[in-house]
Amino acid sequence: MTYEVLAKFGRRLRLGMVGGGIDSVIGRTHLVSMRVDGFYNLTAGAMSIKPEIAVQSAKQELISKDRIYVDYKTMAKEEANREDGIDVVLIATPPQLHYQVSKEFLENGIDVICEKPLTKNLEEAINLKKLINDNDRLFCLTHCYSGYPMVRQARDMIKSGELGNIKLIEGELCAGDPGVVNEPENPANRHWRFKKTSMGEGAIMGEVASHAHHIVSYVTGLRVEEVSAELSTFAKNREVFDNSYVTARFEGGARGRIWGSYVAAGNDHGLSFRIFGEKGGLIWHQEEPEVLWHKPIGKAAVRIARGYDSNSSDSLSGSRFRPGHPEGYALAFANLYTDFAMAIIHKKLKKDPSKFLNRIPGILDGIDVMALIDAAMHSNNNNGEWVKVYKDL
Repeated sequence: MTYEVLAKFGRRLRLGMVGGGIDSVIGRTHLVSMRVDGFYNLTAGAMSIKPEIAVQSAKQELISKDRIYVDYKTMAKEEANREDGIDVVLIATPPQLHYQVSKEFLENGIDVICEKPLTKNLEEAINLKKLINDNDRLFCLTHCYSGYPMVRQARDMIKSGELGNIKLIEGELCAGDPGVVNEPENPANRHWRFKKTSMGEGAIMGEVASHAHHIVSYVTGLRVEEVSAELSTFAKNREVFDNSYVTARFEGGARGRIWGSYVAAGNDHGLSFRIFGEKGGLIWHQEEPEVLWHKPIGKAAVRIARGYDSNSSDSLSGSRFRPGHPEGYALAFANLYTDFAMAIIHKKLKKDPSKFLNRIPGILDGIDVMALIDAAMHSNNNNGEWVKVYKDL
């Protein structure tokens, strides 16, 4: 069905890229993932804030000379005026640029795929929602772990009531490789995610805790209503927090914890969730993504593996290969690209895109994360007092 729609549309989507060049950490992941299912052609790019890197990066991706740009504003205007202009832009810049770059393309009638976190702060996030609505555009936020088939399986199981009412929720992303545990000896070599210019002192919340928060909200369908937070800095000479503990009160009465860290020394990545309801629990680890553990109360644990016909339809929609042939991070990321492509094409064909948009993170997910970050920062600044989370989504 997916490829039949592409054939009916008659061409691949033309995609432009802002950021994500050869000096980027996340750029290569996007370049691989967008190409997995063949829905996109990388057609234009302003791939770095440094002109020489922008040109070199675009040439490496075989972008034609007349569509290599050194600033995103020129790119947005020129692409919007071309008959063969881009359909969608990927924004893979540091978060302090997400709002202004998104604004430029949205106002020029171009759909947006944006790296997380959504924006630098909550105010920008709220304003971005208005821009999306006013310009009738589609928007995808790449909280990529929601693309894993077994994450979608967990979501469908909870939605169908297999756990009953949700009581306890824990999500964490606790990394600890040498590149993040310590600061470089020369401050000039500090990565932007450890600079206040990115998101202020709370960059840890946007970079890693946002994934832990989003995945549990995505799976349970529950929003955090109130938080008590403690944010700390452990690395010597670091100017931002590098560990965050957030105790959360979720809607519906559930209670939980969200942990984000760059100083869990020895941990490779550490994204996982544990969710418990009246009837049992679900446990998933990103480093073993093919398996979801279901633990019914009073019964033996059930190992649910990816790719079987017994899996949910949304889980199977993100599986490409037979069981026993592992799929990983890049293919989970690719699921977001494919679902968003299907949404764009359906809208262009004047069909309902909601089936595909419901699977992937969008503007409301982004605001939800930014609201949690805002509340956690306020709580931390007031000795961990309970702070209500903005909820006017």
